[in-house]
Amino acid sequence: MPMANGTQNLALFCDFENIALGVRDANYARFEIQEVLERLLVKGNIVVKKAYCDWDRYKGFKADMHEASFELIEIPHVRQSGKNSA
Repeated sequence: MPMANGTQNLALFCDFENIALGVRDANYARFEIQEVLERLLVKGNIVVKKAYCDWDRYKGFKADMHEASFELIEIPHVRQSGKNSA
C-alpha cells in the first residue's frame, strides 16, 4: 500500500536455495544481491528482507546476504533437495 508520500513499502521473501541452484546451473561466477536490491528500490522502500535456505549447504552466499541486511532463516535439508524443497 502506498504511503502518504506515494512511496511503496516492499517485503522481500526469498527462497534462496532456488537462487543458489540457478547461479550454479547458469555457471555464474557470482550472485550480486545488491543488483537485485537496487532494482527493487526503484519500486519503493524494502522494509523486510528474509531469505530461506539450508545455510549450511550454501555458506558461500551467507556473508553477502547478511551484509545486505537479510534475516537468514534456516531451513534444514531433508530428503527432498533442489527446487521447492524449502
